[in-house]
Amino acid sequence: MATRATGTSPDDEADGRSAEPSAEPAGGQRRRRDAAATRQALLQAARGRFIRLGYERTTLRDVAADAEVNLALIKRYFGSKEGLFKAALASAPRFLGRDGDFPQDRATLAEALSLQLAAGAWPDFGEHPVLMLLRDTGDEQVDELRRQALHEFSRQVLEASGTPLPHSDDAHPAHDGERLPHNHDDRLLRAELLVALGVGVAVVRSAVGLQPLGDATSDELLGPLRDVVDGLLAPRTD
Repeated sequence: MATRATGTSPDDEADGRSAEPSAEPAGGQRRRRDAAATRQALLQAARGRFIRLGYERTTLRDVAADAEVNLALIKRYFGSKEGLFKAALASAPRFLGRDGDFPQDRATLAEALSLQLAAGAWPDFGEHPVLMLLRDTGDEQVDELRRQALHEFSRQVLEASGTPLPHSDDAHPAHDGERLPHNHDDRLLRAELLVALGVGVAVVRSAVGLQPLGDATSDELLGPLRDVVDGLLAPRTD
């Protein structure tokens, strides 16, 4: 007869989940989570660490402690620190919103950016999740993930502005000196400038608290962002 694994309950076996003990709190009692909740707790803890400290200074032991789970569960769910970082990036909200809310033109792109960059826009993250991408890791594979994420943000900007890159260029972005055709290269540069502006807002707010930018609301940001979006992405007549 099969023996039930220690730490599982009949309910856990019935619905296919494994109940997992967390790290033992000071009171000595263990809390139980199902596998999905444990994984989500680890992702939330990891995002917070990666945003505040960057990849290199984040340790798996600290992530496990923040999530109140056993360190071994990180390897079970994510395989490695790189796997955890990749999952944390993938689980962050889409740069310009969900598919149903995705901007369709420059006006709605400016509106989406104003909501993204407003003070207090990310209460579940503490700060803008793009900060996960800013610190050099010394790990080429992880740095490539960062570059891919920023390229994806730029691609989304072009898509939202109504001028997406052709599929072949989108699937194979230029790296290491390779150049796109001039008109595509210019459009991508303009999109990257807009992404860099958004990243700069997140950095200045986090590191400096410069005012009035630090406390600017979406309504206050909308007008200036419309001017920037139109200046960079409106069709050129020359």
